Amino acid sequence: MNAKNLIIPLLLVLFCCMLGCRNKQHNKVNENVRDLSQIKDSGELVVLTLYSSTSYFNYRGQEMGFQYELSEQFAKSMGLKLRIEVANSVDELIRKLLAGEGDMIAYNLPITKEWKDSILYCGEDIITHQVIVQQGKSKSLKDVTELVGKDIYVKPGKYYDRLVNLNNELGGGIHIHKVTSDSITVEDLITQVAQGKIPYTVADNDLAKLNKTYYPNLNIDLSVSFDQRSSWAVRKDSPELAAAATKWHQENMTSPAYTASMKRYFE
Repeated sequence: MNAKNLIIPLLLVLFCCMLGCRNKQHNKVNENVRDLSQIKDSGELVVLTLYSSTSYFNYRGQEMGFQYELSEQFAKSMGLKLRIEVANSVDELIRKLLAGEGDMIAYNLPITKEWKDSILYCGEDIITHQVIVQQGKSKSLKDVTELVGKDIYVKPGKYYDRLVNLNNELGGGIHIHKVTSDSITVEDLITQVAQGKIPYTVADNDLAKLNKTYYPNLNIDLSVSFDQRSSWAVRKDSPELAAAATKWHQENMTSPAYTASMKRYFE
């Protein structure tokens, strides 16, 4: 067989090899995708959240928390078991989600342009704002200008960033203390304010409102930010899961179970 007669068989072999590699790569991509159909096949929904009284906590061996209860209701509506994975920060929530360590973030995740490029927001669109947490005395601060000269203790992230921006807007003078220890949460700082150990901290108004039910001596009336939209989130390759979560919230926000969870944690 001469060289000319070998060309066609060689081209056919090369084409088959390329097609096989392409199909193998395609199947590999499909194996890595974990949208609603793959989650249902596994029988388990893996939810990422933070440890706090508004999201998830363990009380005497019982799992509790507003976001936990909503996640459980959502999982049950699809016949799935729920598994909670706890992160230490919002940044870690994003990292774990993108790394495939969870299917969904069930937490009031701020909706930002930066994160919109890498995740899909879904569920209920929540509106929150940041407030100064202080003791409810007659000399409670009533205007942000009164923060000048005051010591405010906050966690790194959006609370610290907001105070830095506010300090610049006021021309400086706010004494901002960044609390970097992972063992101290925003709620720990709120507790310290209530106990008089520190004078001020910053928290989202929903978290502050919940903690005021534990500590009636708190004042949470002074806002230090504009309204911020937040919601649950999934990876970009999970559009079906995102749509299911959004639909579930729309259809169940007035259900007895949802209402009971809301009252249990916020009223």
